[in-house]
Amino acid sequence: MDNFWCEYSSDDECSLVGSNDKLNILSKFDLVYESAEFETYRVLNQEDIQRNQERDILKVSSALSVSKYAAAIMLHKYAWNVKALLDAWADDEDGAREYVGLQNKPAFGLQESGESSICGMCFKNCVFDKRFENSVGFCGHKFCTPCLETYVSKAIDDGPEACLFLRCPDSNCCAVIGQDRVNMLVSDEGKMKYKEFLIRSYVEDDKNIEWCPAPNCECAILYLGGGSYDVTCRCLSSFCWNCLEEAHSPVDCESAGKWMLKNSSEPENVIWILANTQPCPNCKVLIEKDGDPLFVSCHCGHSFCWTCLGPLKCHGISVCVYRDKYANERVRNRFKGSNMRYVYYWERWDVNHKAQEKELADLCKIRNGYLVEELEAKHCRKVGGFKFLTEAWKQIVECRRFLKWASVYGYYMPERESAKAVLFEYLQGEAEKAFERLHDSAEKTLKLCLNFHGSTKELETLGIDLIDQTASTRKRFKNFLQGISDGLTECGRQSMESKKENDSL
Repeated sequence: MDNFWCEYSSDDECSLVGSNDKLNILSKFDLVYESAEFETYRVLNQEDIQRNQERDILKVSSALSVSKYAAAIMLHKYAWNVKALLDAWADDEDGAREYVGLQNKPAFGLQESGESSICGMCFKNCVFDKRFENSVGFCGHKFCTPCLETYVSKAIDDGPEACLFLRCPDSNCCAVIGQDRVNMLVSDEGKMKYKEFLIRSYVEDDKNIEWCPAPNCECAILYLGGGSYDVTCRCLSSFCWNCLEEAHSPVDCESAGKWMLKNSSEPENVIWILANTQPCPNCKVLIEKDGDPLFVSCHCGHSFCWTCLGPLKCHGISVCVYRDKYANERVRNRFKGSNMRYVYYWERWDVNHKAQEKELADLCKIRNGYLVEELEAKHCRKVGGFKFLTEAWKQIVECRRFLKWASVYGYYMPERESAKAVLFEYLQGEAEKAFERLHDSAEKTLKLCLNFHGSTKELETLGIDLIDQTASTRKRFKNFLQGISDGLTECGRQSMESKKENDSL
């Protein structure tokens, strides 16, 4: 336990218990986890959002010598942009006050506490509540407390647009009603609703922050720019920050939208085609199943096995016994190059989609402690000690998602760009090989850990090997994405040819 097992803080930073320069574990973890240098987004929970909001409110309150309630009202009006508010205030304080609805002084004379007047809403005699004089935006218009309570409570019930921009009930007055006066007039439930609306506005009014779209998740994503729009929340939901749909790198939002729209109308036909037809391996003409055939003959004269698409001459009389090393690939790629191009790519997309759902469920089991508890019971380690398993499965889910959308990229690639298509398929193939190695290694490591009876040193070695495999796979997929981002250029082609030459030696 003195060189490998780690404890992790809430923000996933690793601090090693003990040290081992030879193994250089820290550098290995740096390969697995994105460093701050490449941070393109930040996940914010409710505490983070409130802390950031309060920081901005205090900054404005201090800079402009106004109350926190006034600062909150002004920031909300300026979409929580501190710089825009301070610049507007410096240029024209009176104009900024008028825009927000803050009075320099009451528009009407103050009234002594206990002195009666006519309510501007119910037109009955009322006693003025002197507490309102010091509230944000106080204008001097007279309303009885019950009428104001009803007015403000109704606005809160109508939602954030109504209550956060609440103005004086007088139709000719633009004075704002701030949170301090709201708190004087409504129940505890109303106060809580108003506060929640104000917090949510901090996210919804900021163009750089979006809520996580996953059900029951209260986190938001602050996008820092400079990279992909694909983000992953703490709830493990991955989505595109730009369009808020599922993360879809390497395709753009427009292509992802077109694909999903196409999938909403055609999958039933595709499923039927996959179940009831086979393309002739020779001429690619689609042949419909008639009964339960073993062998079929195409009009081009080619006869083949319905199961593995192999030639008739290599089979037995009544069963498919021919399984060369290309059989699985031949079946998987059977629609490639045919006029059923969409079927080919949809099948690959669907297979990866279903596998991704299963692998995400496996990740949740590991991350939420079901398997970790069993590992701890066997090896007396803390949860952080098996972090390498969680990170490997995170990478597996991410790779599966990337491969799923890579098939969409292939579908929308112009058919005339055959040279780029060759390079794309090479990069895709290399990425798939790396993914399969990682997947096999992760499953093997998990089983070994669950059934392990060896020494601590041997268990550490298993973890190191999986960390290396995870880092290697991540690098392979980054190269794949970089190749696509570079437009599948000649540089990538030279790399491909060099790799093939090395493999042939």
